[in-house]
Amino acid sequence: MKPGRTVAWVITATALPVLAACSGGTSSGNAPAGGTTTGGNPATSAPAQSQPAQSQSAAAATGADGLTPPGTHLAFGKSAIVGWVPQSQDGLGAHKGIKMQVTVESIQKGTLADFANVNLDAKEKKDTPYYVTLRLTELQNAPVPQDSDPAITFTAIDDRGQDQSSITFLGTFQRCDEVSAPKTLVSGKSYSTCMTYLIPGGGSIQSVKWDVGPSKADDVSPYFDKPIVWGA
Repeated sequence: MKPGRTVAWVITATALPVLAACSGGTSSGNAPAGGTTTGGNPATSAPAQSQPAQSQSAAAATGADGLTPPGTHLAFGKSAIVGWVPQSQDGLGAHKGIKMQVTVESIQKGTLADFANVNLDAKEKKDTPYYVTLRLTELQNAPVPQDSDPAITFTAIDDRGQDQSSITFLGTFQRCDEVSAPKTLVSGKSYSTCMTYLIPGGGSIQSVKWDVGPSKADDVSPYFDKPIVWGA
């Protein structure tokens, strides 16, 4: 299970800032099936840590089970085929997972100017924002369970090799719009989303991993020890 994520409150153009809080909730954004919603304003962001892919690359090679093998390393824009086990189904017992094509399209460095309408505390104001853009495609007709989202399965890794949890906004953060998985997602349909991270100590996001997947009964997924990694 992923650790809890910070939830920051965002204001509209005419509202007043409110206090940031901590929680483990997810965002409530919506996106049309097959749509692309990444948000962002290049004029206010720092140069990209990695440039977005110009076109969707073919998926990485798969094993006998049709999934990208554990331990695979991929470039940004390259897709993996995974078996997503929804959070609501995680636990004891064997898990086959819902087959999906997932892609880390880019990592971009932002600036604190992006948070002009967010009330950060003194510590957070010293952090460096990073934005991870993802694209996910359903490969079988399986409904997305309530309160589950494959996007939060991804984990960012900083330049010290430490896992970093994203922050979620209650409201719309235009620089990096986090979009929930459409409940009507069907085979061949995609959605894009963006995850925001605040990295302390002048650190940076270097890579992103996917470390969950199918497992045998009463056993952890082999992806836990050998995740699929995009980037360094």
